[in-house]
Amino acid sequence: MPTNLLLLITIATFFRLALGILFPLTADESYYWLWARHLNLSYVDHPPMIALINYLTTFGQPNLLTLRLGAALISLGVALLIYFISLEAFNRRVAFWSTALFLLLPHYLVIWLTQFVELPLAIFWALAVWLMVKIVKTQQKYYWYLLGIVVGLGTLSKYTMILFWPALLLFFIVSPANRFWLKRKQPYLCLGLSLGLFSPVLVWNSRLDWVSFSFHGAKVGTSVWFSGLLPFIGDQLVHFTPFLLFALVPVFAYSLKKNDLSRLLFSFSFPIILLFLLLSVKVKVWAHWPSIGYLAALPLTVAYLDENGKSLKKFILWIALFTALILAVLLLVSPGVLLHQKEYARNKELATLLPKETKLFARTNVSASLLEFYTGRQTYMATGFLKPGPLWGEKQYELWGIPDLKKGETVIYFGEDTKEFKEAASREFAKVTELKGFKLYLIEDYITNNYSFFSLSGFKGSGHP
Repeated sequence: MPTNLLLLITIATFFRLALGILFPLTADESYYWLWARHLNLSYVDHPPMIALINYLTTFGQPNLLTLRLGAALISLGVALLIYFISLEAFNRRVAFWSTALFLLLPHYLVIWLTQFVELPLAIFWALAVWLMVKIVKTQQKYYWYLLGIVVGLGTLSKYTMILFWPALLLFFIVSPANRFWLKRKQPYLCLGLSLGLFSPVLVWNSRLDWVSFSFHGAKVGTSVWFSGLLPFIGDQLVHFTPFLLFALVPVFAYSLKKNDLSRLLFSFSFPIILLFLLLSVKVKVWAHWPSIGYLAALPLTVAYLDENGKSLKKFILWIALFTALILAVLLLVSPGVLLHQKEYARNKELATLLPKETKLFARTNVSASLLEFYTGRQTYMATGFLKPGPLWGEKQYELWGIPDLKKGETVIYFGEDTKEFKEAASREFAKVTELKGFKLYLIEDYITNNYSFFSLSGFKGSGHP
């Protein structure tokens, strides 16, 4: 491996770890960390890979450093895979600059500081693309069996991995020279192997009335037509920079004309990005959903710029400056991560400040998981008489079990300070008291902006909050 590449990824990894220590635990990240305390074949929101990885790095303990170390190692793995994909498809120069581009893009540098489901998905997606490159170059049959294992592990990370198969079919359409594989048994054995590895998720869901599929199906078509399109485009411009997005139009046209390897990378990038763009017309699409589609686009972009006499250094420099601006805003302006280090540190004080004998309840799944991380105590989600309506994560918490209260019992509740809450709490408890001076500090402060801690004492009825 070249010295300049080793130096680049070493500096990038240490820089990522330094940033990871500065940025506090995020809401979704805390929810996925909690899964490591409830290992299972699957979960309502996603398959189990993120829970297993979080368990291997934290053993279910509230340790932010080891949690972020897991994210850094996965990012390092993806960076190396991009290098080897680019090296196989193009040359060493393209491979180096493709890796640099990956390490500098705002999405992969900032969002990937946190440990969430997209990271294990990405490393298996990138590994699958590399194996496909090897299959195209060598035509060795045994790579298909390795590919089946990798795709199967990818589907255990996130359901989006299923897009691998239509992307592969598109490749066979645009690459006549590789269509002979459709007449061979290896691709079909590969598919069967991946489905076999995915079967634990199907078994788990079959026992629970296919809860994951009904959960995700319920989100389809809930948005107003075109309401999510402009926000999605705006998110992509920030996360992946205008420089990359504007370059992709000629890049994708170039990739179809060059050779089979460039068509392969096209097949695993363009349709993924296009799919989520089209979905945003009717569905709320989060910025990270199409991120795997950009991985294969990076070598194509660098190769296109290099072959057409464009300055790679200037292109990378502009992206580096854009990312530096994003970091400066995050660290010093909003949310001002550097300015709130003392507040984030105070979250740990909740472990001693909150009464230890009382059960903890929270309004949302992420506020409950954040409290469990910082207090070290099991925290339940309020899915009973205090629930304001359908909430994300309620089914998962119910599967884990929420204990009923005894008459006269006192609990601590963390949720919105509203008239509706106080009326509902007063019907079920003899006394509702706000706990002054208690606060949970988040980087996404909008989540708990109107939240307070309450002591709910003298339970009158039955059930749970």
